Amino acid sequence: MPRLLAPLLLLAGCGGPATWSTLDAVSGDAALSGVWGSGPDDVWIVGGDTTGGRAFHGSADNWAEEDVPDGSGLLVWAYGFGPDDVFAVGRGGTALRWDGQAWANLPTGTTEDLWGVFGFANDDLWAVGGNVGDDVPVLLHWDGSSFSPVTLMPTQNNRSATSLFKVWGVDGTLFAVGERGLIVQGLGTEWQQVAAGSKADDDFVSLWGTSADQMVAVGGRSNARVATWDGSAWDTLAPSGVGGLNAVAMEGPETAVVGGVYGYVGTFDVATGALTPEAVSTGLDLHAMWSDGLGNTYAVGGVFAEPFDGVALLRSTR
Repeated sequence: MPRLLAPLLLLAGCGGPATWSTLDAVSGDAALSGVWGSGPDDVWIVGGDTTGGRAFHGSADNWAEEDVPDGSGLLVWAYGFGPDDVFAVGRGGTALRWDGQAWANLPTGTTEDLWGVFGFANDDLWAVGGNVGDDVPVLLHWDGSSFSPVTLMPTQNNRSATSLFKVWGVDGTLFAVGERGLIVQGLGTEWQQVAAGSKADDDFVSLWGTSADQMVAVGGRSNARVATWDGSAWDTLAPSGVGGLNAVAMEGPETAVVGGVYGYVGTFDVATGALTPEAVSTGLDLHAMWSDGLGNTYAVGGVFAEPFDGVALLRSTR
């Protein structure tokens, strides 16, 4: 049964400049790594600690924690196709599926960490990962009944990356990003490496797109990297004075909200390349963002070691 959490009264205003508030009902109890929703009243926040995965379900002012199967690793990412069909992946090869009532395990055939999941349909889903520094990236395809592995050949990974961190697609255009600036494009079951410019020399951690010719990827470990896709090529910027970025969610075709280390948040103007910081009340690293398209953007993050800690934030422009 769900464990009900205390509601939150938001301080965000209606219209005007963006305001950030802390979701106290979810923050502080576990490291938080992923957020996804089918709409403003159906949002999932996932994470965990040494005991395993955690999953919180609700909306801005009302949250419940839903049980996950015993033995699930810390959950890293979630993506779904409606309130009764959500997938989550995580540490140790964990994959789960929510059917509207409960989470169930999905065998993946790997014990390596899974960092991202995305699908065009619930029978055409991709999970990516890999143990950083060990062997080769993990790339798995779900066909509606089982996962099958896809191997990236050296010509598809000439950076010798050992992990892919996220995958995203729009209108049939599919990309996965990972270690050492690797970007690969999925063409059905075939994948090819694509260039992203001279500044694509550090990890890409996350990406988001609004159309097949408008995507943004972020990364960098000590210094930010922001890459944009215009439908024919990627180009990468290295904004001065900005630490590593982990999270991105596009609020529209020209604006992305980004987040990173030490609680950094900002907005990125796709047309000009300008990155404008905003203020939030956390110093924890932010790992994921999701926008509902109606003026609300969620950001989650935390510390993934003892003592585990987590934060969930809500940005509102309404």
